[in-house]
Amino acid sequence: MMYRGKRMNRKQVRRGTPTSGISSLDPDDLKNFIRDALLSLASEDRDDFIDALETEMERANLSMRSYLIPLGILAMTAAELTPTEVGHLVRFLKINVPRAMPTVESAIARFEAFAEHESGSTRRLAA
Repeated sequence: MMYRGKRMNRKQVRRGTPTSGISSLDPDDLKNFIRDALLSLASEDRDDFIDALETEMERANLSMRSYLIPLGILAMTAAELTPTEVGHLVRFLKINVPRAMPTVESAIARFEAFAEHESGSTRRLAA
């Protein structure tokens, strides 16, 4: 388990319900949303999010590690996971393990940065 037993500070924790916009995103947009939101966080807060995601997955009897290995992600600790790798993991879960999505939404709901990022990321510009 990657959890380090740290407490999240009040500033980064969001109390409320999971965002409804997350479940409507297609897998690639969801991956980009997760990656971009994680990039906006400080390294320690990124680790806290990854720990929260792992904890939520364990509560649902899912092992984050068992999904990282098939994706070719060899990280042994939360600090070793990059925002892109976490995005790939969430994309994989959305496509192949839809029952894991409530765990992702629950982890996202804990962090204000995702709500702040969501308001700006749901609008896509035409290329």
